[in-house]
Amino acid sequence: MHTIKRFFPAYRLRKGRPDDAEDLRRVHQRAVLTLGRPTYSDAQLESWACGNTSERYIADMRDDGECYEVAVVRRTGIVAFCSHRDHEIRSLYVDPDWARHGIGSRLLERAETAIAAAGHQRVSIGASLVGLPFYEARGYTVLRHRHWKTGGGLFIPAAEMEKALTQRLRSSC
Repeated sequence: MHTIKRFFPAYRLRKGRPDDAEDLRRVHQRAVLTLGRPTYSDAQLESWACGNTSERYIADMRDDGECYEVAVVRRTGIVAFCSHRDHEIRSLYVDPDWARHGIGSRLLERAETAIAAAGHQRVSIGASLVGLPFYEARGYTVLRHRHWKTGGGLFIPAAEMEKALTQRLRSSC
């Protein structure tokens, strides 16, 4: 019996740049509106995606010290990204066409490594309910459930999560 493997072109990871801002906005928007659909209502998703602008990503990089890493496919462009600042993962989004193929895991691992290299022993994230199983499978624990105010003003259920960075990870940096 032959199994058919879905072919995905190779991607490469690189540091995010201000000129990536529109692609980051596009990936974020598609991920929220598509992958969030089973968990949140249409009104919550529209509110979550509301007000997300390219300028926000530029300000995050230039003014707030947020570090971005992106996954890039030659003909498609950016298909995923992760950002962090200090000990916190600030965002991790994968285009729905590229979800569940390990790109998000790889981006998360690299962010955790950078956080450990900066001397932090723990990493935290404010996770949507959509991302909760992903983070739990990677060793994060829920500190508390909360409601997060979206860009459009509605509140959505979310969770504050944390993970201790292992000694191995801290010493490999």
